[in-house]
Amino acid sequence: MNVLALPVLAVAFLLSMYFRSYFGVVGPALSTDLSLSAEQFGWLASAFFASFSILQIPVGIAFDRWGVRAPMAAMMMLGATGAAVVALSPGYWLAIAGQSFIGIGCAPIFMGVLYYLGRTNEPQKAGRLSATVSAAGSTGALLSAAPLTWFVDAFGWRPACWLAAAVMAGSAAAIALALGPTPASADESDPDQSRWSLVPLLYLMPVCFTLSLGGTFRNAWATPYITSLFGPDAAVGTMLTAVSIVGIVTGFMLPVCLVRVSASSIVICTYVVGVACAVLLAFAPGLSFLSACAGLAVLYAMGNVHPLVMTEAQTLIPPGKRGLVLGALNTLVFLGVSAASAVYGEIAGLSLPVLTIYRLIFAITGAAIAVAALCYVVFTGREPVH
Repeated sequence: MNVLALPVLAVAFLLSMYFRSYFGVVGPALSTDLSLSAEQFGWLASAFFASFSILQIPVGIAFDRWGVRAPMAAMMMLGATGAAVVALSPGYWLAIAGQSFIGIGCAPIFMGVLYYLGRTNEPQKAGRLSATVSAAGSTGALLSAAPLTWFVDAFGWRPACWLAAAVMAGSAAAIALALGPTPASADESDPDQSRWSLVPLLYLMPVCFTLSLGGTFRNAWATPYITSLFGPDAAVGTMLTAVSIVGIVTGFMLPVCLVRVSASSIVICTYVVGVACAVLLAFAPGLSFLSACAGLAVLYAMGNVHPLVMTEAQTLIPPGKRGLVLGALNTLVFLGVSAASAVYGEIAGLSLPVLTIYRLIFAITGAAIAVAALCYVVFTGREPVH
């Protein structure tokens, strides 16, 4: 593996994490300037995740055919173009096109990191390197919190988008130059794969769909929620930074916990705590700024169990179908974010008191997480049926 591959992949993943959550800061300013409604804000926030999610399976197929370098570099360049389009947007429709292109640009990054490192290293080393890239890249969520808030306040949201476009274009060029060819898979097709069934994986689908619902608040809806209930002068940048730090710290704690606790137990405990936080926020969304921040941080940190769920899924999938099926499950993760943001926008557009709106939003979130947790508790650990 090229010595430059790891830092180049880390920077790309950092940008992906940045763009997943940058709209939480840029979005409200953009929405004000373009006079967008709450419903339009919701659809604009969801556009990134919609295009991101529907491309997961095609990206996996492209990697199998052409390797990581060319598809990833080309799509990231489209993402840079999308950020420039957002910066130039005079209205809603051009902004939503730009957001969609940014989603296209980020779509191959997470899977590209796992795919490239998995093909160029033996499994244990690939796991360590993937964790390293993930940890380094997670700082992108920090950049899109207080630093981005300061930049937008000082220079405006359009220069912020132009700067992100330039960095994304530079990262795409680095991917094209630094990554070597992706080795072909050594796995041979299993003759019994034709008899394999998706049924053993059905219980993971609700979990995947709700894995990043908490991220919907960090990525878009935390700012409207906090400013609506605690005033326009609330420390939104500090709150977003704190939420990001909690997500990063809990992510680093996972490997330590896995030494003593099973992955399935961690997933169950995470979901139980997530349901509890969503219920508490549903009952008292305006209790205090501190309680709101704590609840949002827990809901956001739930996304850290994503790799544990995907690892469990891999034990149920034959080698020859892993790319396709994991791409499908990953699609559900981001479709969940996209659908949630759009639904929250529709609720926010209702003629209801602000407290009632956020009670409904958190109640729906808690109900979805509870259903997924129940499916997981009932069916996890069962032997796959072939």
